Amino acid sequence: MDKRKFRNSNLLFVLLAVVVIIIYLLFDGYNMFKHSFDYMRGSNVYDNVASTDYREEVNGSDIIKDMLEQHYARAINLIISLFPIVFITLRFHVSFSPKTSFGLKKWMPYIRLIFGFIFFYYVMTIKTVFSHELFTNYYSFGHWVSFFRIIGAFAILGCCIIDWPNLISAVRSFPSFHPKLYKVVFILFIALWSCMILEFQVGSRMNMASSLLLYNILYWIILQVFVDVITRNVKIGSFVSLGLSYLIGLINDIVFQFRGNYVMFGDLTVVRTAMEVAGNYTYKPSFWFWLSLGLLLSAVVITIILKFPKRSKYGVREVLLRSGIAASIVVCVILTFTNGMLYKNIMGVAWNYNESVAHTGYIPYFLSNMNSIAKVELEGYDAQLAADALDKAPEYVNNTYASPNIIIIQNEAFSDLSVLYDIETNQDYLPYIHSLTENTQKGYLNMSITGGPTANSEFEVLTRSTLQFLPYGAVPYTQYINADIPSVPQVLESQPTPYHTVAYHPYYSSGYSRTNVYTHFGFDEIVFENNFRGDFPESELPREYLSDSSDYKRVEQMYEDFRSSSDEPWFCFNVTIQNHGGYTQVFEPTEENMIYVTNFQATESINSYLSLIKTSDEAFKELIEYFSQCDEPTIIAMYGDHQPSLDNDALEVLATHAGDQVNNYYVPYVIWANFDIEEVNTLGDAEHEPVLNTLSTNYFASTVLEIAGVELSDYDRYLLDLHESVPAITAIGIWDSEGNYYPSIDACPYSDELSALQMVQYNLIFDDDGRLTDRFV
Repeated sequence: MDKRKFRNSNLLFVLLAVVVIIIYLLFDGYNMFKHSFDYMRGSNVYDNVASTDYREEVNGSDIIKDMLEQHYARAINLIISLFPIVFITLRFHVSFSPKTSFGLKKWMPYIRLIFGFIFFYYVMTIKTVFSHELFTNYYSFGHWVSFFRIIGAFAILGCCIIDWPNLISAVRSFPSFHPKLYKVVFILFIALWSCMILEFQVGSRMNMASSLLLYNILYWIILQVFVDVITRNVKIGSFVSLGLSYLIGLINDIVFQFRGNYVMFGDLTVVRTAMEVAGNYTYKPSFWFWLSLGLLLSAVVITIILKFPKRSKYGVREVLLRSGIAASIVVCVILTFTNGMLYKNIMGVAWNYNESVAHTGYIPYFLSNMNSIAKVELEGYDAQLAADALDKAPEYVNNTYASPNIIIIQNEAFSDLSVLYDIETNQDYLPYIHSLTENTQKGYLNMSITGGPTANSEFEVLTRSTLQFLPYGAVPYTQYINADIPSVPQVLESQPTPYHTVAYHPYYSSGYSRTNVYTHFGFDEIVFENNFRGDFPESELPREYLSDSSDYKRVEQMYEDFRSSSDEPWFCFNVTIQNHGGYTQVFEPTEENMIYVTNFQATESINSYLSLIKTSDEAFKELIEYFSQCDEPTIIAMYGDHQPSLDNDALEVLATHAGDQVNNYYVPYVIWANFDIEEVNTLGDAEHEPVLNTLSTNYFASTVLEIAGVELSDYDRYLLDLHESVPAITAIGIWDSEGNYYPSIDACPYSDELSALQMVQYNLIFDDDGRLTDRFV
């Protein structure tokens, strides 16, 4: 072997050694010296020990002793990091001065092996001062390590023990001598690369559970093999795999920035809705975006450069064979998907699927979620059991039922950030709602969603159902509402004095299939943006969304128009749009409604959002003032559909000013009437703390109907009775009347009552043939 080959091979190792030393300086070295400096000045950033007190309690010798005890492992790592220099020197000496190498040449393979394992252990145990998400989740060799460290450790081990010149020669001859094995290795390489491209853009960052790592790689192997069988071109399969993985990852990264959640199967049914509002968001590429893009481009370049043996011509026999293989792959995928083997039978219905994706990897969880949503079944279901449960509803005797006008407003992203964060502002951003006391009930509503989808809150209110009993990630409006379902409009239309019911949303009718859903819910009149958009000037469309003030003026106009021709009681369900996400987009409030945070440096989007909430509060005041002058009894209920989906910069700032509550599933609600009703305030004020977990969305409509004094259905009476003992039921858990939280039915002492409710709700939503319609309306 000539000296040039030795020189080239050892040059690679020189570069490797430099990388190892740089890694040490960046991680262990910086960590060690910074920590030591903190000790010397009397503070410990890790244990949060106050520097002044610490200096008073220890003397110089104690500090030195503590430093040695705390950093002996790092001192060893520092010594180990010098080994590459010794090893390189020894390897060069043996390679180019065999006469003075004292016979070490024959021992060189063993020396490489020993040093390789030293470096392997070093990388596996390296410490870091950077983000822990890059360096945790695998437990190996007695240490918590990560995908990055495992790959790095094995790469360094391989670089040490491999005879590079012979390896390079073998690689060059590999395609011609072993073409099929060469293709297998290439497919495995692209599968791993595709998996990394996707997972770096979603929650796992390749740190999913080790038992699921092979599953995440397997999907890309299957895809490539399928495409290769069809096209007889392994490169096409690689391009499809790489492109698809990057596209899926990018879509999830964008959606996560906008909504705070990754894409699940149910979201595919609302793509059109998402596209309609996408223009009001600004995507900021993250570090993971650029990393995945770099991986994609490098893999594409490698794929283009590599050469594969030319394909021979094939006849009918091979066509049939390949068709059979392709069909077999499809059948196997369908069968293993159906029985759960394709995703290791993980549960794709967790309430926080962002955390679950980080543990399982994206595709296994998506497939599991897809399978669980597609088949909603309740073990032991019987319509008679549902009827028996409803029979237990207490009697509600009232010979003179009231028929007030009822307006329920679902206010887009309307929330109070102070319930979650320590926020002080230049002025109160909910002054009017805070001032309302007479004939008013107000508090916080427990929600099943945060950031979206909006339609899920609508579903819970209008059907009086809870997402607790549906697969997490489901969007019932687009997946389950394909027939008439008993709902609040039908309850009011069945009154002794029937109501005229209106659904009104000042945006596109295509969103969440609302036209279809509202029709199945039985609304008499359905109004969307296209019915009136030209009636309002651009000044009333801040950020291209209709303002709440203009929205409510339209409600007032619809009421007046109807009242001019009919004296029937009037019900309106109004879904606003003003506060929709995309708060980085410029919003210029009036001087009176301008809100900014005063106790920390908030982002522009935080101040913009709070100013929008102040604007909503002002608009609500105008609506109440209008109907307070109305001679007809009227009740108005408003609630937010979910907490806002703020941008990452805003969330990072808010995270450093978190309050006592860590649950971002609370929104304010207010119920006002222009006639006497019981007054309740759990919203809190300057003198009183808010009271949480007293009401959830599935109870909200029944509560409003009870306050209004209308005739209640068996189902409404059943829910109001259950509310006494279990006041909040959402997708994320259950709260009892004592404020105790339970993550699921099984953990709750009211499991029998909740199982009965689940039986009733299944009858309401899914049992088309045995539905107890008369009991729900």
